[in-house]
Amino acid sequence: MTEAEVPQPISSLPTRWGSFTGHQLSWLGLAAAPPYLLLRAHLPLLEVAIIATPWALTASVIAFGRYRGRQIDHFLGDWAMFHLHPRVMDHPDSGGRSREVQFTSVDSQGMAPLPWKLP
Repeated sequence: MTEAEVPQPISSLPTRWGSFTGHQLSWLGLAAAPPYLLLRAHLPLLEVAIIATPWALTASVIAFGRYRGRQIDHFLGDWAMFHLHPRVMDHPDSGGRSREVQFTSVDSQGMAPLPWKLP
């Protein structure tokens, strides 16, 4: 018995320059910008290394790091959107009163309270 291959859309393949994707190259560009600018400001090499190393390491981890098969910057984007998203829900019939959403954990019996904080 032979196995059939599932066709893959070509448009979803990442664009590559060498062995890097465009996504990785953008993060590496951000990692290289502060050391370059500090060297252009004629700072000594040791000071540039001390100042720029944490930034370059963080940008490199974000560029190449993965957690559970997903890129780390996607997790950071989801985290930012979660914290920037409004947590107030309005219903058209509420007459302008808003109810805040409560984020509570599940108790030991697997039950969670209703997500509404009523006035």
